[in-house]
Amino acid sequence: MAKTVGLTTIAVTDHDTLGGVREAMNAGQNLGVEVIPGIEISCVIERGQCHMLGLFIDPDSATLNHKLQELQDARRARNDALVTRLNDLGIPFTLDEAIVFAGRDLVARPHFARALVARGVVSTLQEAFDRYLAEGAAASVPKEKLSPQQGIEMIKEAGGLAILAHPNNLRLPFDETLQALLRMKDVGLDGYEARYNSHTAEETDRYLQFAVSHGFVTAGGSDFHGPTVKPNIKLGEVECGRPAPAEMLTDLKAFKRTRNELLQH
Repeated sequence: MAKTVGLTTIAVTDHDTLGGVREAMNAGQNLGVEVIPGIEISCVIERGQCHMLGLFIDPDSATLNHKLQELQDARRARNDALVTRLNDLGIPFTLDEAIVFAGRDLVARPHFARALVARGVVSTLQEAFDRYLAEGAAASVPKEKLSPQQGIEMIKEAGGLAILAHPNNLRLPFDETLQALLRMKDVGLDGYEARYNSHTAEETDRYLQFAVSHGFVTAGGSDFHGPTVKPNIKLGEVECGRPAPAEMLTDLKAFKRTRNELLQH
């Protein structure tokens, strides 16, 4: 798909798993599309959403893979508990129904949502989350909590750049978001997605200027999740319907090289 729409480079950053990264890198090599190995780690903050991207990670990192295995084991236990909660609410749901939509072993709440729609329990994915799956909803089960600092440390142990995804999702006033970025910088944050599909032009400009002033590197993402989870988001549409500029990638690679050189000395 990336090749078809004319992209030269993409990053594969799936949530809490490296499954598929090597496969994507090999496919990209065959098609002439550079695939940056990555991950998106879910972290917990007092309010809002904090997803930490790891770019240019080593997908074979033993430390990272071990920690991810622990998170996946916790996710499976959470899925079993979620099935029990749904059953207790009178919905005769089984894990196999969600697995059908996952197509793999790593089952997440969006797969539960699709299965609940298919079963006719709810009409839409949003209703599934609102009534049953979102935090505080009827069947919700708490997940293992990682702090932003822990997420950053996991990424850096695997040689990656720690980048905060979609900073507006911190759900703070803009100026408070900037202060939150500085606090995360104190514990190792390298940068953030200044370019993001839902940012206004003004927000993008302010994020870019702030990065220059405070020594952050910036990234960009469409946050493409495929046609079912986020059907309105198109692959490669990062900024005003366009991909991120080539100089952004150049800056990211230069930042990574400089950091590597500092670590070697």
